[in-house]
Amino acid sequence: MDKNNIIKWIIITGLWAVLLIPFFVANNMFFPYITGKNFAFRIIVEIIFALWAYLAFIDAKYRPKFSWLAVAVGAFVIIMAGADIFAVNPTKALWSNFERMDGFITLLHLTMYLFVFTSVMKTEKMWSWFLRSSLIASILMIIPVLSEWIKSHADRVSVTLGNPIYVAVYFLFNFFFALVLLYKDVIVKNENHPKLWKAIFTNWLTYIYVVAAAICFFGIWRTSTRGVILGLLGGLVITSIIIAIFEKKHKVIKKSAIGLLLIIVVIVGLFIATKNTQFVKNNPTLSRLSEISWNSVSGSGQARQYVWPMALKGVAERPILGWGQDGFNNIFNKYYDVRMYNQEQWFDRAHNTPLDVLVAGGLLGLIAYLSIFVAAIFVIWKKKNIFGTTEIGLIVGLLAAYFAQNLFVFDNLVSYIFFYIILAYLYFRDTQGESIDQRKISSDTANYVVAPILVVVFGAMLWCCNIVPINVNLNLINAMQVVNQSPQASLDYFKKIFEANTFGNSEAREQIISIVPQIASSQGLDEKLKQGFVVLAYTQMQEQVKQTPYDARYQFFLGVFLDNINQYQLALPYLQKALELSPNKLTMMFELAKCYSYLGQKGKALEISKKAYDLVPNYTDAKMSYASSLIINGNETLAKQLIGTSEVTNENVIRAYLILAEEYIQKGDKYSAVAQINKAINLAPGFKTQGEDIIKGIWNGSLK
Repeated sequence: MDKNNIIKWIIITGLWAVLLIPFFVANNMFFPYITGKNFAFRIIVEIIFALWAYLAFIDAKYRPKFSWLAVAVGAFVIIMAGADIFAVNPTKALWSNFERMDGFITLLHLTMYLFVFTSVMKTEKMWSWFLRSSLIASILMIIPVLSEWIKSHADRVSVTLGNPIYVAVYFLFNFFFALVLLYKDVIVKNENHPKLWKAIFTNWLTYIYVVAAAICFFGIWRTSTRGVILGLLGGLVITSIIIAIFEKKHKVIKKSAIGLLLIIVVIVGLFIATKNTQFVKNNPTLSRLSEISWNSVSGSGQARQYVWPMALKGVAERPILGWGQDGFNNIFNKYYDVRMYNQEQWFDRAHNTPLDVLVAGGLLGLIAYLSIFVAAIFVIWKKKNIFGTTEIGLIVGLLAAYFAQNLFVFDNLVSYIFFYIILAYLYFRDTQGESIDQRKISSDTANYVVAPILVVVFGAMLWCCNIVPINVNLNLINAMQVVNQSPQASLDYFKKIFEANTFGNSEAREQIISIVPQIASSQGLDEKLKQGFVVLAYTQMQEQVKQTPYDARYQFFLGVFLDNINQYQLALPYLQKALELSPNKLTMMFELAKCYSYLGQKGKALEISKKAYDLVPNYTDAKMSYASSLIINGNETLAKQLIGTSEVTNENVIRAYLILAEEYIQKGDKYSAVAQINKAINLAPGFKTQGEDIIKGIWNGSLK
């Protein structure tokens, strides 16, 4: 085997290896379901891209050909590059973080993956085997799905992908792959048979692909992912309509499409008629489907009717190139809707891919993104005689299903990979038989100029994009794991992380400030070590705020960190800035009121806590924060009216009496101080043991 063939088969092995990524979980890494897969994908892509680039120089048949689909993808990459350069946070737009592993760097690797794919996978046979391999992998994926379902009785399985939505999208693509292969390997190969029905149902492959499709559907069903289920139904409807209208050659397929369309209509009708029955309510998936409502905000990340208008406000502010990738958190904080007080506090996505693209890349980015789908449809129409009506219906149905479910979620690495696989397949079809660039390049130039450049460029890329961040990620998980056994080792790990200065800094900073209060309060720990943690956390968070001055999240985190170590005067400006950047965020109001209380600025504490209460009077935390400020300001009557007759568990109210007790202690009035503690015990019986200990400390003089 010559050198070119060896390189080609290494590349092909890399392309196939990507199909194993959904199974990979890096349990020893921070965000194990995300980081391991992304680093593995990047390493594979960088290696095969470098090899392909060399191969394309020395062998013209591996050079890319012109396609409008490639132009659309290239335009999207270029526009997003511009959006990320001018982003509110360019560093995050480029690198993202460990939790998402998105950003421009991922988009670049996906584009590299696409061009390698389209330049090496040049035969129908190779593509058929690739789709079969993917389908085999999806059948194997059902094993952990069944295992998780049986062992944990989970309503929604997440297996090795870490999220039910990601699992559902994975099976969605493979469901359509099964139908495409059924068409190619059974129907097309028997299309001239006088009895096509008989030929289909006597072919063992028919049953293999039907069972595979059923397995994929079962995988989707076990995730209870409504967007994917509805997307699948919508995709099948579109597939059926296309085949029913345009299929002229195979009446059997045409009738089957009409039958499928009728079955879907009947199923949907039956579901609507029975959605309030006990049968539907007792089935987790059917129950979730029956609860679909624009007014429903139950569940984490479900408040789309609040989030999407926020996103549009952000778009109106930066309409042309947007906020850059991973920039939605700035919009979420700035235009925060107070009605989301009982939802998760930090959204970083709009949970709608086209809207997320609009936020990240502005109108130009969205147009470029949609142009990829337009170019895909154009290729299908242009090559309709090569595809055949049924394959056209299946591919368009898959694209429609994928796009439809993306209206309710955001993309992840696995969905990206499979979307780009479809784009690569369409590119392959579009450029079949097209002429290629035949310019010859001398072997000396390839070996002594091109090869060294590729080694240097992709060696540096491998180091910067993978090796260094992987080490940082491992150090971060080590720092978190050893903190109780060896705080000094934990501190050393954190120092190594910050010395590396990667995109993992922000998450490492969040982790260290969460650890410091525990370290600072540890008995018997060396004071110098405690101080080392405090200083490192404080200086690193100051650096984070300096790098991202318009991100309310880090202003708030730094303020809370300083509050937690009793540095209220230092905390105050950061909490004020956080609220300035996110003026409707209740959690920020609560923390600022707390800070004001400890600083003795009782009037300001009352003002800010009343503002929070007035925004959402029925929210218990807002009510208790306001009651706390009323108590500190001497208005116990109104405070008790707010508290009512129920037992108090909210720390704000207890803290109010502790603050008053501390004031009396400073004045030397132990009796009044004890009276305040007893008031707290009467309101919050759960505080009794701790309160009695505090009273003992007041009487014996240990609390001053």
